[in-house]
Amino acid sequence: LNADLPADQNQFVSPFSVAMAVAMTKNGAGGTTKDGIGKALRLDGLTDDELNASFRSLSEYLNGIDRTVNFSPANSIWYRNTLTPQPDFVRTNQTHFNAEVRGMNFDDPATVNVINAWAKEKTQGKIDNVIDQIDPEHLMFLINAVYFKGTWTYQFDKSQTRENDFLAETGGPVKVPFMITKGDLALYQDQDKILVELPYGNRQFVMTLIMPASDKKMADLLPQLNAKNFDEWLQKSRVAGVQVVMPKFSFRGNYMENEFGSILAKMGMGEAFSFKANFSRMFADPSVVERLRPRINSVNHKSFIELDEEGTEAAAVTVVAMIGRVNEVSPPVPPTFVFNRPFVYLIREKNSGAILFMGKMMRP
Repeated sequence: LNADLPADQNQFVSPFSVAMAVAMTKNGAGGTTKDGIGKALRLDGLTDDELNASFRSLSEYLNGIDRTVNFSPANSIWYRNTLTPQPDFVRTNQTHFNAEVRGMNFDDPATVNVINAWAKEKTQGKIDNVIDQIDPEHLMFLINAVYFKGTWTYQFDKSQTRENDFLAETGGPVKVPFMITKGDLALYQDQDKILVELPYGNRQFVMTLIMPASDKKMADLLPQLNAKNFDEWLQKSRVAGVQVVMPKFSFRGNYMENEFGSILAKMGMGEAFSFKANFSRMFADPSVVERLRPRINSVNHKSFIELDEEGTEAAAVTVVAMIGRVNEVSPPVPPTFVFNRPFVYLIREKNSGAILFMGKMMRP
């Protein structure tokens, strides 16, 4: 979660989606750029083969662990069709990420609609506008989409849903519908927080709720929320008969380049966004790489979640946009002549040379 955002701002992201899109991008990087991306993924100790195999295994595992839960990851790579991706880059992402790879006319506005339609299909219609436009300097988009729909193991009773106050830290209480359920749930509690897990389906997927103690605030909890502490809390949790009351809600997140790009840069992959970036393994022609100097322009992330008495539906799309020097991407623009002064004009037949009409325009 981004601590730089306003303290009272809702957030919802998919770390899985971001990691998948960035890992695909890493397969086109070399040198210190590749090392930086590995550091940002916290997987810098793995070889390329090990990293790619781990993402493939994770996707296959998550996709098949619970048939009562719909978990559907999808990947795609869209590149300017005047360029040629390096075969190893394509093959690796197709093999390990099951990525669809398509060369498109980036100068055709309809390409935006094709990419957005792909995202809409892969998120069951929940996210339908991941790219607004394609600029002349865009070389490639690497996209992950993920969709999740699961029903609670212990479903909430709709007849018990009641409106009550949600005690926001700023702006006073908010009236929202609250749901109630009970069951044998994993529970951990200390003087700073309470953690409860709500399972889906056959209990392989869960929603973990962590709330600061009544005398604490979110600013007290967030610094403690790291992998080491989280694992420790889960290990200390115990299953107990628990009743949970929580709000029913839906939320859409839209995190653009200035948010995710800066986060990833701070995590170690800042070079990938600069002219020092080394993406020599992304395109087939080394001279093209040298001229275009490809780099990451933005990492944009859109998310959706809806939580009710029956379960949870969530989706996310991450787009890594690669750009290059604009004057090397598109054909040069021809000279422009503006006829904004008096001019002569003729209508003629070319084969015979006959001039059918002629005139001069002095004042339109």
